[in-house]
Amino acid sequence: MILIHVLAIVVTGLLVLFADEQGLMWMLGRKATLSAKLLTILHRSVSIGLACIILTGAIMVSRDPAYYFANPVFLIKMSFVLVLVVNAFFVGTLSKVATTHAFSDLSPRARTPLLVSAALSVTGWAGALLLGLKLSGWW
Repeated sequence: MILIHVLAIVVTGLLVLFADEQGLMWMLGRKATLSAKLLTILHRSVSIGLACIILTGAIMVSRDPAYYFANPVFLIKMSFVLVLVVNAFFVGTLSKVATTHAFSDLSPRARTPLLVSAALSVTGWAGALLLGLKLSGWW
C-alpha cells in the first residue's frame, strides 16, 4: 500500500507543480489567459490524486489507528490535508477567472481570493509532504 501511496503523491505532486507553473505564468503576465480545458483536466486529475492519497493513507492508518491519532505530527499533517480538500472546492471556481481575464486586469479585490487560495495550496502541500516524510522516518 505504501508504494501506491508514494506513487500517488509523486504523480499528484507533479500535476500540482505543473498547475502552479501555469498559474504563476498567468500571474506574471506571461500568459494572458489559461485554457479552460487544461485547467479542468488539471483540477480533476489533482482532485483524483488527492483522493487516492487520502484513501491509501487511510488504509495505512487503519492498521494502527491508536498510534496515529495519538501522534501530534499526524494530526497536524491531517490539518494540512483538510486545508487542501477545502481549498480544492474553491480552486475549481476561482481558476475560471484565469480563462477569461488577464491577471493584470483584475482589481485587488478580485486578486485576493486567488492569492489566498494559491498560498493555502502551497502551504498545504508543503506541510503535508514534510510532515509525511517526518512520520515515515525519511526526514
